[in-house]
Amino acid sequence: MLDPRITRLAELLCDHSLRLDGDDKLLIHAFDIPNEAVAELVRVAQSRGAQIVLRLESNVVRRQLLMNIEDRNIETIAGIEAHEMEQMTSYLALRGSDNITEHADVPSDRLQAWGKLYSQPVVFGIRVPKTKWSVLRWPTSSMAQAAGMSTAAFEDFYFKACTLDYSKMAVACAPLGELMNRTDKVRVVGPGDTDFTLSIKDIGAVPCTGQANIPDGECFSAPVRESVNGIVQFNTASLFEGTVFENIRYVIKD
Repeated sequence: MLDPRITRLAELLCDHSLRLDGDDKLLIHAFDIPNEAVAELVRVAQSRGAQIVLRLESNVVRRQLLMNIEDRNIETIAGIEAHEMEQMTSYLALRGSDNITEHADVPSDRLQAWGKLYSQPVVFGIRVPKTKWSVLRWPTSSMAQAAGMSTAAFEDFYFKACTLDYSKMAVACAPLGELMNRTDKVRVVGPGDTDFTLSIKDIGAVPCTGQANIPDGECFSAPVRESVNGIVQFNTASLFEGTVFENIRYVIKD
């Protein structure tokens, strides 16, 4: 029997995040996602009238591809997928993994080449600026273990966070966005040595309420160039491209 939480998530993604209708061509890009979840996303998206293009991938297979990939091979893949992406109006990525560090031993120069030759032209050149897109992880035992939680408890936490009432959130965070829009100086004091100042004058703020990354809830801005001073010390580990980074500390001056 299909977990009803999957249906609720699929409906939120199609209706709130991507706002699908009969004019949409949707690329669903799924890494190590249960078949029943992908099938439900396809069903809901089709019920909204969207045309579906489907890509199912494996992190284990992707690792092998990247280990010794040549630049020309990356360029070939980028050319094919750029053409495909140009045809899409919407993009949905679901990323799961039985091993969150699956790509930890991929040579750094191959990851850098992939970023330069594939991600820059396809992701940042086409997908981000030219499609309605949404990206989310999928709850797995590996993620639950990293969080120090049981799989069942982590799945419950995940679905509750991902299926919030984002329309209500948009109303609730509007005052914060307005405050940030008229703010100049900001001071951030946190755990450890974290204590820094910056200016966000005339930069503006963007409330994020479930249209792109899921789960969501930030209201972001950016500092005025050369206005940041102080120390940022990160008190949690961060995973990027299969490598866990810990105890990162920055000292910033102008």
